[in-house]
Amino acid sequence: MLATAGCATDEFRGAPVVLISIDTLRSDHLPAYGFAAGTTPTLDRLRADSILFERAYSHYPLTLPSHASMLTGLLPNVHGVRDNAGYTLAARHATLAEIFKRAGYATGGSVSTFLLRSKTGLARGFEFWDDSFEVAEGASPDRAERRGGISVDRALAWVERQSQAGKPFFLFLHLYEPHFPYQPVAPFDRKYAASPYDGEIATVDAILGRFFEGLRRLQVYDGAVVALTADHGEGLGDHGEAQHGVFLYRETLQVPLFLKLPGGKRGGATASGPAESRDIAPTLARLAGLDPAPGMAGGYLLDLLTPRGSERQIYAETFYPRIHFGWHELSSLIEGRWHYVHGPQPELFDVVADPGEHIEMA
Repeated sequence: MLATAGCATDEFRGAPVVLISIDTLRSDHLPAYGFAAGTTPTLDRLRADSILFERAYSHYPLTLPSHASMLTGLLPNVHGVRDNAGYTLAARHATLAEIFKRAGYATGGSVSTFLLRSKTGLARGFEFWDDSFEVAEGASPDRAERRGGISVDRALAWVERQSQAGKPFFLFLHLYEPHFPYQPVAPFDRKYAASPYDGEIATVDAILGRFFEGLRRLQVYDGAVVALTADHGEGLGDHGEAQHGVFLYRETLQVPLFLKLPGGKRGGATASGPAESRDIAPTLARLAGLDPAPGMAGGYLLDLLTPRGSERQIYAETFYPRIHFGWHELSSLIEGRWHYVHGPQPELFDVVADPGEHIEMA
């Protein structure tokens, strides 16, 4: 069982810290995770500089609840955010940005969806939070998004100001491109005409390339702690779900996770033990020499490089079916090779023998 993250380390105190969340990104659609049909040179290069976590899981297949876990280190049944609308993160739950701000870091965020606007409570602790969107007349606000290139431009401009001031900083960057509707830009729209979701992944990879080049130009990248992950995956028709939110199968729960340490330390390493989204906040705090907030129940990701971090239980849930359709909510638990999904018709899968979760155990 992975130990709860405890006291801070001093190894990277004062280093810039960057957390990147790519919305709706399945790990099994990335070449770094063995996908042969994709093209992601930026993420491939980041992988060479990073620890790759082979098995990383979200706690919720929706944007707002998942990010609430990511930024607080709490499970959704603790922070209480259970849908993209109608919920606000309570002030009693400390955010990662609040930890950094109290320690004297500049804190900035640039997000690409209306779902993460400041009124959700996720912006608490951020001195800068860019969530400006234009909502077309008659359009649903919860569908408002902006191209990742705009979010990158706003983020880099803010990073440049902090670099000029010589102040340590924590940046949260959120990109929305792989989310439906899939509208990859040229040349990826033609290259991936038969699989536009993968075209969107190639698009966001190109956007990330410009972001990392900006960090290099500002002489930030090499000395920074960089974590990159996703809030959840995408159904793509597996188990009958085109997108996400209703079910708790691996295609919507398993996400990529890269952790780059300053100076490329442990770059190229692989952690096979299971990671979870709530590990990110306490890990980034500890790497920066700060103590996680009381109550942050996530573990320390670097422990997964050791045998003692190989076994744990990963919890996930979704209240989306209940809230939107009056159906039963679902919860699930992953432990070792087993994935148990609890609902009106409980299911148990052997994810080693059946990684696609198509054979229900008797």
